[in-house]
Amino acid sequence: MKKKKIISVLLFFLVGIKCFSQVGINTANPEAALDINGDLRIRTTEKCLGESCTDFILVRNNAGYVQTVSKEQLSASNAKSYVAGTGISGVILVSISGVTNWGKILFDKKVIDENNDFDITNNTFTAPTDGIYQLYVQYKISSAVSAGELGIGIFVKKGTNEPELVAEESYVNISVLGIPVSPATRKTQTMVALKSGDQVYFGAKSSLPSLDLLSGTSSLFTINQVK
Repeated sequence: MKKKKIISVLLFFLVGIKCFSQVGINTANPEAALDINGDLRIRTTEKCLGESCTDFILVRNNAGYVQTVSKEQLSASNAKSYVAGTGISGVILVSISGVTNWGKILFDKKVIDENNDFDITNNTFTAPTDGIYQLYVQYKISSAVSAGELGIGIFVKKGTNEPELVAEESYVNISVLGIPVSPATRKTQTMVALKSGDQVYFGAKSSLPSLDLLSGTSSLFTINQVK
């Protein structure tokens, strides 16, 4: 008789689980097969060894659901942008729309760009994610240049807004007894907060109308996403 009671209780329990496919702990309204409203503690877990293991981890989303994330997804979400380029054959410039006396520097070689965030065809960097970016650019004059003011700058274009000059270094070329005494290198750097899709490019400034002024110089730039 006692065995029959135990069997009846087990059958009732199993039928109850089948009828009510969602089980709640500390909640009367479960929204998943197992809905725990509170802390979850697991004292021991099975170790995964050998080829049976897969590169997945468990994460909790904003809704409280536990999901699997692959190693590739995790590394991609944490990937930061690192870019470096040079102008080894000289600084070539194209005009910047709406900006007087400035020309965009065209770099002809990417040294580092694992995520392909810098477009070498239009020499524009596009921020892949929201973050903080460290920007640096320089060019070096290889010979004396007979011009007034020469400078270098960093431009940021956000959305449909006009490009904004966020960093600049300029010097007026000065000669004493025919010997140039102005610095041969123009360089500038800054740190900016960018949204995904914001653009960055680098420019050179000349008080002369000709944009071939810097054709005999070398240039380089770096972009580091620090956060």
